[in-house]
Amino acid sequence: MQLHCDVAVVGAGPAGSRTARNLARAGLRVRLLEEHRRVGVPSHCSGLISPRTLREAEIGEDAIIHRITGAFVHTARGSEVALGGDKTRAVAIDRVRWDETLAEQAQVAGADLVRARLTGVERENSHVRLHTQTDGRDSAFTARVVVGADGAHSRVARSLGLPGPAEKVYCLGIEGRLKTPREEFVHVFVGHDLAPGWFGWIIPTGDGGVRAGIGSSNAVKPIACYRRLTQLFPRLFDGIESCRLYGGTIPLDFAPRSYADNVLLVGDAAGQVKPFSGGGIYTGLVAARQAAAAVLRAFVNDDCTAAGLAPYERAWKREIGRELLRSLRIRHFGLALSEGEVERVVRALRSEGLQQLASRQGDIDYPSRVLLRLARSLPAMGLLAWITLRRPAATWTLLRANLPFAL
Repeated sequence: MQLHCDVAVVGAGPAGSRTARNLARAGLRVRLLEEHRRVGVPSHCSGLISPRTLREAEIGEDAIIHRITGAFVHTARGSEVALGGDKTRAVAIDRVRWDETLAEQAQVAGADLVRARLTGVERENSHVRLHTQTDGRDSAFTARVVVGADGAHSRVARSLGLPGPAEKVYCLGIEGRLKTPREEFVHVFVGHDLAPGWFGWIIPTGDGGVRAGIGSSNAVKPIACYRRLTQLFPRLFDGIESCRLYGGTIPLDFAPRSYADNVLLVGDAAGQVKPFSGGGIYTGLVAARQAAAAVLRAFVNDDCTAAGLAPYERAWKREIGRELLRSLRIRHFGLALSEGEVERVVRALRSEGLQQLASRQGDIDYPSRVLLRLARSLPAMGLLAWITLRRPAATWTLLRANLPFAL
């Protein structure tokens, strides 16, 4: 049977566009589906990435709008600690321009960008049929493999019976204008009563612009959390001008499987997100690279079954899976602490030894490296012993994060 294309990639975010580009470069016929009229619009991302992510994206620095050197960490009870400040740790990007550039790369490589909303996918013999809708008109086309890069609520995954990540947070983001004390520092707000299961943030974007927000993993609505955040920190939020509000869902653990017959999941659809920060651009690009390599290998072997595509999951987990699992366990350790214990942990970060260690080892893509070193350092031993006596189960979770294997 003559198929309309070799691979259909659903979702023109960073993970989808990069997968499409790599496959098209290798000579496959690729269709890249995007449901919105403009790639990257509306944006649902704070747009804070590492210099490493710039290299992985192969974009250059055109999308950079501001550089970040450090962070202020605030607790609901009023404690504050400053970290970093010595060099560029992250950059704020124009997320729309970033997404458009990646999609343009895919098109230059030969992928066809199709403006359509996926309504369903079904398997037919050794291929898949995708049903789409554009301006109210229904259509369908066939492909040998479909790549679901369509976010936390992936329709590709649901249509083909792949369960998604179980642990999620729900966030509210605000783009606006606000004068911040130091424009090269982000602000992070922690506390179970403040942001249940997550945190709040202010990210300066230069020239008085900011991206602020907060999240919650329980029934408390993010908008209620945001109101409380502004009330607790009037000094920082006084005078904020909100230009745009947006919401989003962030998956925090792996999907049980990121592959099946004729299908791969990448990015948020597969739960390839940093559980400690919710960032998914770097991890999505890494997974996209591995997804394209796995699909190409499957085509060479003429085997697009689950067995033929299984090397994809092994490859991405080998590269970033250990870090994501460690970060998830550190997150669970933090969630087990009381407000008072969180307060003591933040105050402990003021010590010169921990400050120096955080400055040397800080890495927003691999946060477990510095966090575990901090936990094992001499200045933190007394605090960790105190927490162990009070929360032995939480300390066991932290210990598991140090293990070089799953347990």
